[in-house]
Amino acid sequence: MSTPQQRVHDTTRRLLELLASDDSHTPAVIPEAIALRTELAVATAEAGHLEDAFVQVDELLKDTQREYGREHELVGSVRAAVSRVETLAQRALDEA
Repeated sequence: MSTPQQRVHDTTRRLLELLASDDSHTPAVIPEAIALRTELAVATAEAGHLEDAFVQVDELLKDTQREYGREHELVGSVRAAVSRVETLAQRALDEA
């Protein structure tokens, strides 16, 4: 099983490859990019970079809502990532 740091690295690489290969004018909000950005934010939190993870999920939620509307299933998956990052942050606070 890979470490959170390895997941951050691998997911970042995959996201950059996707963004470079996509011809749309908003590649960061295509479903594949949203899934990778979600994975990256959670892995970032698991790696202990909570501030970065919160910035990532906040921007991702705003981007996804703007592109798809508040009720879209992708927004629901991003909200789940926000909750996961919050849970990881609370766990880190409890352990400190």
